[in-house]
Amino acid sequence: MLRDASRCFGQGNSGCWGGDFTFERCCIDSEAPLPAPLAESSAYPGCFVRDVVLRHAGAHAVFADLSLYGHQGCFLKNCSNTDKFEAVDPGICARACAAVEGCTAWSYGQQYGTKKCFLRKSDEGRASLPHWISGLKACAPKALLPAAVAHSAANSEGLKKCDAGKGEECPNVRSAMNTWIFAIDHLQMAFRGRVDADTWQHIERIGQESRNFLQQLTSPYRPSDKDFPRVVYNNRLIFTHLEGALASQSSSESFFSEDASLPPHGRRMPRSIPGMVILVKYYDTS
Repeated sequence: MLRDASRCFGQGNSGCWGGDFTFERCCIDSEAPLPAPLAESSAYPGCFVRDVVLRHAGAHAVFADLSLYGHQGCFLKNCSNTDKFEAVDPGICARACAAVEGCTAWSYGQQYGTKKCFLRKSDEGRASLPHWISGLKACAPKALLPAAVAHSAANSEGLKKCDAGKGEECPNVRSAMNTWIFAIDHLQMAFRGRVDADTWQHIERIGQESRNFLQQLTSPYRPSDKDFPRVVYNNRLIFTHLEGALASQSSSESFFSEDASLPPHGRRMPRSIPGMVILVKYYDTS
């Protein structure tokens, strides 16, 4: 039996007795028949294949900035250049693949005790593995309108509690600023080429100022306590100015806040949980 069968759900390579446990060497049975190639079928979630994992195998991984989708379980702990991340739902994995250039397939399952997403450039690394699922790029939940995502993220209760600055209800300004960047990125997608030059200049400016603030948090000259509220004030000013247009573009978009397939920034979280900025807790990339 396995050296630690519980780490592989009791499945895998029965000859794995080496001192160094690795997921691919111990959990994937190399003698099992090769699964058939993935094929497009019905709409999500009926399109993914069960009990199939897509291995990197030294050639099939897609490395990209996935920090908008996860902040743990990444390659070398760097979610800005990774082919994998922890996710609470396979839909997040599928949405990530749909958004990343070069990704043609994805896998989702448990690795080392946590739910992981793998992004792949092909399905050539197919292997049989119980409890894993895999799908092609087209196998994903319905894409969300950028305006709806921007509107939902910026108006979440968790982020609004940070408008006044760092405090008991906003203990983590890094996470809050990551959420603002997420919202601004989608604001730019929603209004590129659709607003006057002056408005677009303001949108670009708040995006750059938000990124500058985030970078300065780890620099020798860190921002003062007054810098965060100033950046947030400018961000909120632009979103308030565009509130009507955002709401209008979002009116046809219906999604439930508890939909686990949404990127965490796009969900409307509960109003309060003691000591935590709810919306942004998943995306502290420190």
